[in-house]
Parts: sequence; structure tokens; C-alpha cells
Amino acid sequence: MKYLPLTFMLGFFVTTVFERWRSALNVMPFIESVALSVAVLVPGKAEEDRLIRRAIVRYVVLHQVLVFRDISMRVRRRFPTLQYIVDAGFMEPEERDYLEAVNCAPGQMYWVPINWANSLALDAHQRKLIDQPTAFNNLVLAIKEFRVAMETLIKFDSIPIPIAYPQVVFLAVRVYFTICLVSRQFLLSDLKSKTQMDWPIPIMTILEFIFVIGWMKVAEVLLNPLGEDDDDFEVNWIIDKNVSTGMAIVDDTHGYHPNLVKDKFSDPDYLPAYSEKSQLPRTLTGSAAKVELAAPDDEVKMVRVNPEDSMPTSAKQPDRPGLETLNEEVEPVSSLRRNDRVHSSTSVSSVAELCLKILSSDSIPNEKKKHLLISSINSSNRKKLFFSNEGDRSTQDAHQTSFGEPSTSGSKIE
Repeated sequence: MKYLPLTFMLGFFVTTVFERWRSALNVMPFIESVALSVAVLVPGKAEEDRLIRRAIVRYVVLHQVLVFRDISMRVRRRFPTLQYIVDAGFMEPEERDYLEAVNCAPGQMYWVPINWANSLALDAHQRKLIDQPTAFNNLVLAIKEFRVAMETLIKFDSIPIPIAYPQVVFLAVRVYFTICLVSRQFLLSDLKSKTQMDWPIPIMTILEFIFVIGWMKVAEVLLNPLGEDDDDFEVNWIIDKNVSTGMAIVDDTHGYHPNLVKDKFSDPDYLPAYSEKSQLPRTLTGSAAKVELAAPDDEVKMVRVNPEDSMPTSAKQPDRPGLETLNEEVEPVSSLRRNDRVHSSTSVSSVAELCLKILSSDSIPNEKKKHLLISSINSSNRKKLFFSNEGDRSTQDAHQTSFGEPSTSGSKIE
């Protein structure tokens, strides 16, 4: 049984089917965007303006009806021929004759009602019923989005999942459980001890059968969302809803709005209202918002920190190694105490203190003091350190004594 990757095959198939079903649901078009755009961009109160608004909405819904007739059996049964569409009021008799007279072979004539709607919008724009070119552009874009959504549904229906794929998956599931029916039974020779029982009811196999077959049935239902199953899309309801909602927006309620009044939210003492049985909402509070680390009246001392000093040690890369990493130039001195250890620093004062500490140490030989001083100066990113003639002579004598060689005016340590 392990040689049959049932879980992988069924899982991949269900994922593919569900993605197609969700994409079809997301692109299912409703008329509200088109109708609201028409109602705002064709604002006239005359009878001609009203008829233009109603005709544009009717043509857009007619386009949807023509598409659904070819991809949904429910709509096909409702409108077997174009005459049924005329009797339902979606199309006039002369419009049916013009639609049938269109020479477009090969191909479907779904685009004809959209072309009528765009022509009406263009005519309204040329007669200044739509004032601005941007308003005309917005109306055409709203109609285009509706058409693109219906085109996506046509693609889903015209190019389905290859029929061999669901057949292989369904066959694998049935073969799997047919083998399980025989292979998961105990034989008398398999009972190695008296405590081992031959279960007459294979509980785990039954549970596996319920879950896997249920999983497969979900894929079968979602395979054709525009079919006639109870869980498929109610496309006939969508058509009726679009035509009634669109006509109400562009005609019945066009240009109406309630009288302006002062609302309750303008009251500064307004509080949100809930019914007695409703659950109060939870406020959005951060996880550390209620943590009190100090009292409000506590005095907190703030310290300014140099960003360079707070940089991690691994981020600092000096040009030359410090004293603690000098393995080749200077050997570690065992007699150097912990308090005598020095560290490189980039400030001039720290370098001066470092040099004095090296000079005052009696446990370091003079020759090694010279190497330590040179390493300290180089680690401070300064190439040369000059001793001025106006400086203290006692300091120069101390350097001369430490290095064991004469020091002249203007001498330098590189």
C-alpha cells in the first residue's frame, strides 16, 4: 500500500480544483460598480438621459446573460433560444435581429451588447451629456472591468482540467480501498499470541475511507462551480439581482439623497451603543502597553551614548590588530598582571594613558615596550605621533631612558 501515493495525488488535485473554484468566485461580476458609475457620470434629469442610463445597464446585463447561456446549464434551460431572452425583457426584437445579423465567424457575439453600451456612452459624451473626458473614460473602464470578469469565466469553462487527471485520481482512490478490503484482514497464522485479537470491524480503515472519500467528493463538487448541483453558483439569481439592482440605481433612486441633519456622532459625549445581549469588543492593545517599569513620578536619569561606542565588537574592523591579537610581532608576557593589560582605543587621550602605563611598567623589557607603543599608536588610526621641541624635556628623557637610545629634537615613532 505504501507504493500508491494516494495522499499526494488527492491533495494536489483538491488544491488545483479549489484554486479554480475560488478564482471563479472572486471574478463573478455584479452590476453595482457599473450602475453607480453610470448614475454619477450621466447626471441629467431629462427623459433621454434616463433612457440612456437604463439602456447601458440593460446591455451590460444582456452580455452576462449571453455568456451564462453557454457556460451554465441552469441559464441554458432558462433561455433555450434568443426569443426567450426577448420575452424576458433583456433584449428588444430589433436588437435580436441585429445581433443575429452580425457576421462574426468563427467566434461568439458576447461583445455586441458591450459595444452597444460603449456606443451609447460615446454618443452621450459627444452631446455633452457626459461633460468631462475623464468621466467618459471612467465609465468605459467600469464597463470594461465587467467584460473582463465575464471573459475570465469563459476561459475557466472552455479550458477545464484535463479529464485524465480526475479519472486517475478517482480510480486510485477506489483501487486503494478495494485492496484495503482484503489486505487488512487478519489470518489465523498471523495470530502469534493469545492476547492478539482479530477485530471483525476495521475501525481505522473505516475512518480512513470516510475522510478520503469525503475529500474526493469535495473535489467533485467544486470541479464545475457553474453546474446544477446544490452547492454551485446561483447564476440565475445573479442575473435577476443585477438587472433589478442596476435599474434601481440608475432610475428609481437616481439623484436622491436624504435631507441633511445633524447626526448623533457630532455629540462630544457620544458613546458607542450595543444591545444588551451583544458582546463588547476587545480593544487593540499592544503586548507591552500595560507593563509599568517605572512610576510616573520617578526621576529617570538619561545618559547620552555615542553610536560608535555601542557598535558590536564584531562590526569594528581596525586597520591593524590590537595588543591582544598580536601573536606574530609580540609574544605574550607571562609576568604582565591583569591590571597591566591594555586595549587599543581610537581617542588620543586613551592612547596617551596607554603609553604612560606601558612606560611605567617594570615587568616589560625595553625592547618589547617599543613594539607595544608602536602597535598602540597604529591601532588608533594615526600614522605618526610627533614630540614637539616646546614639550616637556622630562617626558622626552623618560622616552629616551625607556628605549635605551638617544632622542633628538623632532624625532618620531612610526
